[in-house]
Amino acid sequence: MKTAIAAQNSSSETLIDKHFGKCSHFHIYDDISRTTEVMDNPAQGIKGCKGDVIVDELIAKNVKRVIAGDFGTKVQQLLNQNQIQMIIHPDIRISVSEIIELLNLKNS
Repeated sequence: MKTAIAAQNSSSETLIDKHFGKCSHFHIYDDISRTTEVMDNPAQGIKGCKGDVIVDELIAKNVKRVIAGDFGTKVQQLLNQNQIQMIIHPDIRISVSEIIELLNLKNS
């Protein structure tokens, strides 16, 4: 399964981002191949709701789960409509690499 992690930058040691739509990058982790692709947020620079642009890109990349500190109401609706699981991580002091370690433990 592919998981998109909202992140503050492209480094695997960066912290997850509190805001799904405002993050600078998404780290897309594939738990089958155990590889990670880093994607710039395709909605950077867009004013207003950015959810549709981001969700369309994640669908194109076959993402089935997203992790962030928070999701806006419209984004939640879009993700639900497209059967993409949302995980709100309460501790935004966790790094992308730590999230990936947790995902690997869960799938072991």
